[in-house]
Amino acid sequence: MIQQVNIGEIIDPAPARVVVTHDDAGQVSATFDLAGLPRVDGMLTGRAVGEVPSLVERLCGICPQAHHLAGVRALESLAGLDGIPVAAQELRRLLHYGSVISIHVVGLLATFPDQALVLRQFAKLAMAAAGSPGHFPTTAIPGGVTTPVVAEKRTETLDMVPQALEAARAVWESVSVLPSLPDHFEGADVALVDERGNLDLFGEYLRVVGGGGGVLIDSVASDHWDSMVAETDAGSSAPRPYLLPLGPDQGAYRVGPVAQLRVAPLGTPHSARLQKQWLQSGGGAPQARATIILHCVEVIEQILTDPILILDKVAVPWKEEFAAGVGVGWVDGARGLLVHRYQTGERGVVESAQILTPTAQNEPWLASLLTQAASGSTGNVHHMEAAIREADPCLPCSSAPVGAMGLVVDTDVRG
Repeated sequence: MIQQVNIGEIIDPAPARVVVTHDDAGQVSATFDLAGLPRVDGMLTGRAVGEVPSLVERLCGICPQAHHLAGVRALESLAGLDGIPVAAQELRRLLHYGSVISIHVVGLLATFPDQALVLRQFAKLAMAAAGSPGHFPTTAIPGGVTTPVVAEKRTETLDMVPQALEAARAVWESVSVLPSLPDHFEGADVALVDERGNLDLFGEYLRVVGGGGGVLIDSVASDHWDSMVAETDAGSSAPRPYLLPLGPDQGAYRVGPVAQLRVAPLGTPHSARLQKQWLQSGGGAPQARATIILHCVEVIEQILTDPILILDKVAVPWKEEFAAGVGVGWVDGARGLLVHRYQTGERGVVESAQILTPTAQNEPWLASLLTQAASGSTGNVHHMEAAIREADPCLPCSSAPVGAMGLVVDTDVRG
């Protein structure tokens, strides 16, 4: 069966819409309508799996780097590729951390234009140093990367580090005094970590921390994904994924900067200090995003000063052959965990695909925030807009100026 998807709906999603429900007991609940984010998984069935990453990254103009890297990782998983050169891994990490900054600064342009422009320029230089100077990435290939570090861009990026650090600190100091929304989410937090247990947005291991702060799952690799997460409504725009070890009733979780700071310590000095302050103060998502931006600047400096970028090779040979099986690749992006899962048959043709976005995973958290905003005498559109910005779904409304989100609120009264 051929599934048709309106590309216009993917590029220009529907307006933000919230459904508020009142039952006969006076209980209020609110959900965000994700119909404007159609799943593209069905478009991939029947295609050669090698074509999938470049196809998907061009369907998502907001975070093409994350799709690019997760897709290549999934291909390497399918092909059984290992021994990727360290320099190649670091250049991929450079591309990823630069892209995380570039996505976060979009939300800063209206309120912190000077700092946002500095950080955006720094991010673009970092991605260019990794071999991706344009909007769509060209860095990663199965087995490595296309080119060594671009020497001129590496120097330019390093020269900008002090300026970028200053801009990131200024943003954090400004948002740190802003009031935070109460965090009543009872689900788990999920993020990627490295082999030492520190947060790594390009990590190979997934960690789960419960609502009380205890570690539920310390670290699992991507080949355990099928035993970790399932979708309640598989294939829908709002699939309601849950953690299998906790079950569908207790397994809701969130991803993104708030989860990232709750799951694991940061391994860079300035941001680690800010993370401790954030945890002690119970800060919200704007402060978490500012902390992650500063962390990304520090990580980029570490990567670019590592001599391995120049000394090591950047790819290993591989045969463009994919056996029947399952491959999973992931990254922890600006909005959180992005997962690509491809199942192939003979000759590397896709039999099924799962592309699980941060927005889909955060829908239960957003529903919790919206329900809080819609309850009681304080419930109004302004509070709902604040709730949406807190969860930061991958939609244009998240970056709209205050009062200009165009939010549509539908009320459903049930007896």
